[in-house]
Amino acid sequence: MANDFKKAVQSSIGTTASPTSLYTVPSGKTSILIELDLCNKTNASVQCTVILSDGGSTDINVIKNVPIPAGSTLKVISGQKIVAEATDVVKVSCNTASSVDAILSILEDVNS
Repeated sequence: MANDFKKAVQSSIGTTASPTSLYTVPSGKTSILIELDLCNKTNASVQCTVILSDGGSTDINVIKNVPIPAGSTLKVISGQKIVAEATDVVKVSCNTASSVDAILSILEDVNS
């Protein structure tokens, strides 16, 4: 099996009824989450939450209500790696409408 580098991007994440799904691990695959950056593109501080949903059944907070200063970028995953299994979902939410852009780097299809 080939290891594939991928990216998942989403602009203008903000307040919604449920967190924005950024990436879903394809069925039958395992992925390594390499880096996740959240950029606050507003002129005020915002608070963000990142969730790893275990197959859609259990939500685990990677970060919860972490402040990101105005015009700054937070490296949520950097240096460490997170293994995500088939159908896991990375979700992002923020307390301010259309305030955050997200970039996730992934190594997909790492099954042996």
